[in-house]
Amino acid sequence: MMIPYPRTLARHPARRPIRTLAALLLTGVLSACATTPPTHVILPTTERNQVVASLKYWQASGQAALSTPKTSEDFGFRWKQSPQHQELSIYDTLGRTVARIEADPQGAHLQLANGETRQADNLGALLALVLHVDLPASELPDWMLGLRSATATEQLNPAGLPEVLHSGPWQIHYLQYAPIGGLTMPKLLQATGPEGIALRLAITQWRMGDHSAP
Repeated sequence: MMIPYPRTLARHPARRPIRTLAALLLTGVLSACATTPPTHVILPTTERNQVVASLKYWQASGQAALSTPKTSEDFGFRWKQSPQHQELSIYDTLGRTVARIEADPQGAHLQLANGETRQADNLGALLALVLHVDLPASELPDWMLGLRSATATEQLNPAGLPEVLHSGPWQIHYLQYAPIGGLTMPKLLQATGPEGIALRLAITQWRMGDHSAP
């Protein structure tokens, strides 16, 4: 599969304080390049959410399946997030880069495999050019992290983690989590939206912290 190129533009003294535990686990998280479950303690959900929400640098990589009533596409992806920069790389089924979108406060830039480039105000506009559907790109980071935005509602699973998020016309179902560097992170989720759009993400690798590797 090759994605078509766009044609247009209670105090307990004997316990370690939660903040101290969270800080120690965060240190482990920031050094984790996690594709397999770690063996150490997993942070409780409330503290987990605080740590995840405070992450400034992270990457999520994996496979995606995007479908509409008329089309379906499978592709690989890597999302890199930092305070002033976002980067989304999209790969075909053979692992070749199809498109790379970078965004910062000044705007967004798209680089295609054939050398063509595009500019836009934000990452979402360029993502729509590549995938030919409108996705709420500004919400994708929270979806991948398993965090509820201010305007979303949620149904929780027995562990207190999101099972379903409701955000406008979108519903995000969390089908599987995995322990990553002391945190419970989404591993498999599916978002369904208007006009029969469905996006399924299988996250196979998390990287937490400011990694300089490409």
